[in-house]
Amino acid sequence: MFLTQNSLLLHNRNHLAKPTSTNLPIATTKPRPISISIKCAATATSPTPTAQPQDLEERVFNFVAGPATLPAHVIKKAQAELYNWGGSGMSVMEMSHKGKEFLSIIQKAEADLRALLNIPENYEVLFLQGGATTQFVAIPLNLVEPEDTVDYLVTGSWGDKAFKEAQKYSKPKVVWSGKAEKYTKIPSFDGLEQIHAENKSLYNTPPCFGIYMCGLVFDDLLA
Repeated sequence: MFLTQNSLLLHNRNHLAKPTSTNLPIATTKPRPISISIKCAATATSPTPTAQPQDLEERVFNFVAGPATLPAHVIKKAQAELYNWGGSGMSVMEMSHKGKEFLSIIQKAEADLRALLNIPENYEVLFLQGGATTQFVAIPLNLVEPEDTVDYLVTGSWGDKAFKEAQKYSKPKVVWSGKAEKYTKIPSFDGLEQIHAENKSLYNTPPCFGIYMCGLVFDDLLA
């Protein structure tokens, strides 16, 4: 067997074996090698910081739904920038979401995500707030009175939970539900999506620190 830079050459052992019977003809020609080409691709990778052994021993890797494990060096970078991001004198959690500092964060995060997923320009990237079970209570408590009627669009199991929770604090009504189709369809939200797209995810106060952390992960994946 011969290994070269671009191919692997394998000699056919059948040609090299001696005949076991005198009645068999003896090969007089030189055995020909069988050539199997294997394409080789070399990729250059830039060095990335690695976690120290003691750091790995202290880490807990979370594989459940919801918050998940992040690269150790991403966490350390966020830690280093937490008190004073980019010399701005502010933490990301203290910035105005319409200030130039945060605009640079969200714009880079979007650019990196587009590069990672090859998202074409005719698609918008929306960074929107995510809710939690507490919001199922907070929304009716803050926005309606106990006798008010509230319309709910139930697009999934979590929407169904939100509707049931709202029954404790108001009189909710399901105006659309995808339960019959096993939540495989949703109504049109073109108007709402258009508002967020036109305002580059800044129509309402966005999850600034979450977007910042996403940006760090995108940048790390592109490195």
